[in-house]
Amino acid sequence: MTCVFVCAECPGGADRLAAIRAALGGTACTVRAAGCMSGCRSGGSVAVRAPGRMAYLFGPVDGGDGQRLRRFLDLYHAAPGGEIRDARPLGPLRFKVLARIPGA
Repeated sequence: MTCVFVCAECPGGADRLAAIRAALGGTACTVRAAGCMSGCRSGGSVAVRAPGRMAYLFGPVDGGDGQRLRRFLDLYHAAPGGEIRDARPLGPLRFKVLARIPGA
């Protein structure tokens, strides 16, 4: 199962969490509040991970990025190992990737 973690400690965390939950409703993922993910310099961190797949850390993410995250999940689930090679379909979200962590 894919899990999307939304930093609840960054300013606006509760609103961001609610907006992302609403945008990702009906997708094959769970959305959870998370403690600090050390993306404070960027603010509004969001992480996506699934067993055996690459993990991603985004920031700064705001509630308006919800539909872009939905598009990201479509690409993530379709890509072998979750490795998205062409992020252009993500629009501005592609510039918010802080880290890609290889899956185990």
